Amino acid sequence: MMQQLATLSEQERLSYAIRLLIHYIGDIHQPLHATSRVDPSYPKGDAGGNFVQLPTKGGAKNLHSVWDSVIYEYTATPRMPFNAPDWESLGTEVAKLVKANPIANNEWQNVNVGMWATESFEISKSTVYNGVEPNVALTSQYQTAAIAAIEKQIVVGGYRLAFMIEHIFGTAAATSFLQ
Repeated sequence: MMQQLATLSEQERLSYAIRLLIHYIGDIHQPLHATSRVDPSYPKGDAGGNFVQLPTKGGAKNLHSVWDSVIYEYTATPRMPFNAPDWESLGTEVAKLVKANPIANNEWQNVNVGMWATESFEISKSTVYNGVEPNVALTSQYQTAAIAAIEKQIVVGGYRLAFMIEHIFGTAAATSFLQ
């Protein structure tokens, strides 16, 4: 891997690093990346909900994939690369999420990833496993609470990602990444 990275241009290495940063910051805000249920059914843990099978819906078949799909909202793999209408549609969805989930500056203007993981862990304790039974469909009440939790995590994670990019590269560089 390191040998492969060494043959890349500086711009390609930076692109790779930015993609990893996006992935890791996204993951730390998904509560099932911050926990593993350990109980008599899963004495070695449930692999962040991956072992908790649920009725398949749109490709989501376990608790982890349900949360990854924003509680069944985005189960399809997007067509890549995005074209202009795809980007416009994504921007519209993001604008709706941001409007519906106002975030105070003190919630996102930090680079304390330990705090971010703790927040996700707390959501896993209060929401993720609440009333979930393997192989039983999630109730509408569960889905409503879960959607509220994960959508807020998406918004705060997005703000934190932008703040982290600005923190590392400066405001001008962060702005150029977004264009």
